[in-house]
Amino acid sequence: MHTEEKNGLKLLRFDTLGLPGLDCAVSTRQGGVSTGAYAGLNLGSGTGDKIENVEENLALLCGALGAEPARLERMRQRHTANVAVVEGGGGTPPDNIDALVTNVPWVPLLALSADCALTVFYDRKRRAVAAAHSGWRGAMLGIYAAVLNVMKLRYGTEPGDVVAGVSPMISAANYPVRSDFLEKFKAFYPEGADKRFLTVKDGLHFFSLRELLRSQLETLGVKNHEFMHLCTYSEKEMFYSWRREGEKTGRFGLLAMLKD
Repeated sequence: MHTEEKNGLKLLRFDTLGLPGLDCAVSTRQGGVSTGAYAGLNLGSGTGDKIENVEENLALLCGALGAEPARLERMRQRHTANVAVVEGGGGTPPDNIDALVTNVPWVPLLALSADCALTVFYDRKRRAVAAAHSGWRGAMLGIYAAVLNVMKLRYGTEPGDVVAGVSPMISAANYPVRSDFLEKFKAFYPEGADKRFLTVKDGLHFFSLRELLRSQLETLGVKNHEFMHLCTYSEKEMFYSWRREGEKTGRFGLLAMLKD
């Protein structure tokens, strides 16, 4: 991972995704025009922030990557494993969708977060890209597998040809979980297997979303992947965090776009 200053914004770049034919960056909250609880580059229009501020922030981010705001493809995320194929860009954001896939150049795909993981999948061979949002629900529902299945069906993508990059997310140290979570989790991961992703300290269980997603990528055959090792909860100056600040907070984003 490395940082870049552009348009007054602080962006995070994946070292392994500086590849021909792709532009991708993860935003931070530094820069932008939002104020108060949303101060900085809030990209989430459903947060309570002023819509005009969000639109200006999105235009700043698009400008930093040479993308057209009018072609920006967004989605109304609901913690699902649902994937939408984008063929034009700039339309009404689809509802109940947590991943976007396209093979059309110059259509920027945007995924948003305030603690969850954001992931870009780039098929270098067949020139296709996806942007996905995943918290623990999306991970258990198999959103990574769903993205790769859609890419394979539409474009012939093979996991070995994919480079994946995963954004900062909340770390296990700041992610205590309760018994209701554990009950759901153990329905997917039997006793013993779950110890890879859960730790116990002072009688509390802590969940590592990062390790679960890493394991899923490996199992699916995506060996070429990069994780940004920053915690959205602890890096208060850089990221919005739902767990730290509650509902009244902004969203940072991952923007990915194919180039000619």
